[in-house]
Amino acid sequence: MFTNTENKLKVGFPIYLNTLPFLFYLKKDSYFKLCPEIPRKLNQMLSQGILHCALSSSVFFARNFKNFFLIPDISISAVGKVKSVILFHKLEIEKLDRKKIGITPETESSFLLLRVLLEDFVGVMPEYIFLSKNWQDLSQEEKEEIHAYLAIGDEALKLSLSPENIGFKKGMVTDLAELWLKHTGLPFVFALLCVKAEFISVFGDALKKLALDLYYSRAKSFSNLRHIVEKSHLKVPKDFAYNYLTHLEFDFSGLKQKSFLYFCECLKKKKILKEVPELKFLKI
Repeated sequence: MFTNTENKLKVGFPIYLNTLPFLFYLKKDSYFKLCPEIPRKLNQMLSQGILHCALSSSVFFARNFKNFFLIPDISISAVGKVKSVILFHKLEIEKLDRKKIGITPETESSFLLLRVLLEDFVGVMPEYIFLSKNWQDLSQEEKEEIHAYLAIGDEALKLSLSPENIGFKKGMVTDLAELWLKHTGLPFVFALLCVKAEFISVFGDALKKLALDLYYSRAKSFSNLRHIVEKSHLKVPKDFAYNYLTHLEFDFSGLKQKSFLYFCECLKKKKILKEVPELKFLKI
């Protein structure tokens, strides 16, 4: 039943280094089609039914949980430094009140995490500028107008290698997952593997096979992490990439579920969410 090319399971994954452990040993198979995209685009494609499932932003699930299930025990999370969700700032973070912060066009969850951290924990209320371009594509004038820039994914990794070369001092770099841990004592969950409920009856067997294949790839990748980094075509130094991947966690255990729901409670208090989501898992 997996060989019908017109009926393949369409699976979205972010086009970032942090998905390498899930994808390196994931065999190209006839039952699914892999669709790489930036997180914001994945959210749109999942919502529109273009994708059947995707490793999507955790906030996307929180906003749409009534129409989605989760594949169990899969996430992209961090306990402390994540290294790929970074606020670069020209002033101390406590001095960003009413200052302009440029927001990468790629993000959803990370922007809302930034809001909770700055507004509720640090106690500042910046002006958020939603950019249509990443940092390297901004004009010099645009770069000078903003006091901070939120970068995610591989862009954040590359910029953090030499922040002084892009106009930020080394001490003016804040890892949002590290700041979240400082204030809450909890990990942060950035992405979850979401499945649109209406497709489960059609793709149930394929989804279960996908889950098992992802579990296998994740396990094998972490038993051979140095090898998969060396064999991959990366845009950052190999040692840096290896160190980065060892800082991430890819399960969705009880503590991560607790942290995710607490974050949702924070968003509900800010009236960003109407209600805290129910965690509904696909039976594997």
